[in-house]
Amino acid sequence: MYLNVPINFKGNYHHIEISEGAQLQIGHGVVMRSFTSLEVSTEGTLVIGDRVFFNDHCSIRCLDKITIGHDTMFGDGVRIFDFNHKFNNYNVFKTSMSSSPIHIGRDCWIGANTVILKGVTIGDNVVIGANCLIYQDIPDNSIVTHSEQLNIKPRYVAKYHAFVYTYSDQLEGLEYLLSSLPEVDFHIAAPTNVSDYLRGFERFSNFQLYEYCQTREVSDRILEMSDFYLDINQWDEVDDIVGRALERGKPIFAFENVAHRTSEKIQVFGLDDKNKMVAAIRRQLEKDENGD
Repeated sequence: MYLNVPINFKGNYHHIEISEGAQLQIGHGVVMRSFTSLEVSTEGTLVIGDRVFFNDHCSIRCLDKITIGHDTMFGDGVRIFDFNHKFNNYNVFKTSMSSSPIHIGRDCWIGANTVILKGVTIGDNVVIGANCLIYQDIPDNSIVTHSEQLNIKPRYVAKYHAFVYTYSDQLEGLEYLLSSLPEVDFHIAAPTNVSDYLRGFERFSNFQLYEYCQTREVSDRILEMSDFYLDINQWDEVDDIVGRALERGKPIFAFENVAHRTSEKIQVFGLDDKNKMVAAIRRQLEKDENGD
């Protein structure tokens, strides 16, 4: 056993990280060969049946739940991930994840360098050939092989960009602005995690969310990309963001009930004048495009 994990580790160089609070159910006769890597997070659950075998260079990353049935074998370099990093069209987030359980049945053979992604169920008595990417369910008694065809599609990047940096999930007029300016991507960043309420705006394709945006490097990059700044958030101004937008000469549009600064360079509107703000934004974008 290694670090009180009831697995027979064979060979050399095993990387094991079991967080406090993680749940493990390991059967009899489980073997992991050299260069295997196993990580189970605080809220993760890993269930491995009897006589499961992992060849060299296999890795398991368990944030949610991974279940593996009896007598299943894994070839060299198989990777199992029950989570993804969250991302939008402009950024991949280092600490924000989405996860779903993985279930792998009994009596399976998973070929070398196969990658198994979150949310997948693989049935019993399944053979998966080398180099497969498993991103959908596989029924019992199946054989899966790899196709060389690549599916490549572009990441959509909007023509115009707005930025809001906020501690609060209360952004005045946000739904109206998202609906009225579909040609603009709204980059909403927060130094912390965000509420389900704010995350719910992801139903709009032009809503781009950044959680744990804590460094100037990231917020400066978003600000530099943005065509204008929206001072529409309740609570305090975050990290002098309105001042930084003014320094860079970014157009700023604000609602009077939440505006964090006063300046002749900031266009301020009443909350009942959301349509006027939209019209002013469109005029500004047209001026910028014409080089005025």
